[in-house]
Amino acid sequence: MIFYQHENFGKTYEYRSNPHTNWKVPPHIHEFSEIAFPLSGVMTVYIGGKKYEVHPGELVFILPNQIHEYTDETASAMRCAVFSNDHIPCFFQTVKDTVPASPVVDLSDAPELLRAIDTAAPTETMKLCGLLHLVCDRLLKQNEFVPRTAGDHTMFHEAIRYISENFRQDIKLSDVAKKLGYHEKYLSGALHALTNMNFRTLLASYRISCAKELLRAESARSLRISDVALQCGFSSINTFHRAFREITGTTPKQYLAGKHATKQTN
Repeated sequence: MIFYQHENFGKTYEYRSNPHTNWKVPPHIHEFSEIAFPLSGVMTVYIGGKKYEVHPGELVFILPNQIHEYTDETASAMRCAVFSNDHIPCFFQTVKDTVPASPVVDLSDAPELLRAIDTAAPTETMKLCGLLHLVCDRLLKQNEFVPRTAGDHTMFHEAIRYISENFRQDIKLSDVAKKLGYHEKYLSGALHALTNMNFRTLLASYRISCAKELLRAESARSLRISDVALQCGFSSINTFHRAFREITGTTPKQYLAGKHATKQTN
């Protein structure tokens, strides 16, 4: 399944960076850009289904709305940062509707750049803009940029973007098809081919992602499960419970209790 990370969408000058060890993340996309590099070992990432092994001294650059995943096929300690695209406006004005032939950037001769990115604080916006533009400059110089092809799933990106912006509403497949100008049957088949989910399940996955974020929040103790369901677009509590169990393997109440138990033991 492919998931849209709605938390990585629509914000300005947002930058989040975290270290990970032997990180494993299923296929997903988001509106933000993303960089990642190994601190030790070899990092394995798939972008658009293609495998890349990233070695120390290298960095991988993932453009907005590229399907990607991280696996633990190779052991590594790494850093991953996602950031809103207003950090690098010059880069996007340059590349327009193209993608790099390879997303891997060689920075073996610039270890100080990787160290600076590794230690930069999210609040150092001007510094981060400069560092990220230096990375973009290397990416441009080291790669040929080619037009996006059908393999980049432009239609899929458009549909996912619409769903991510409207999943709290009572939307149907016909609404998405009409909005984007596609035949409903064609859109349904394309989404299923790419995600192995029908539209209803795909929509539910975004709503459950939203629910999990609400349940993880510090204020979750005061939230009623029914309120979470309504805020995430479910019309009934029964539908919410059924979808939550199908997608997460647990109930909302069990998920909420487990998250708070984890916080108390940390």
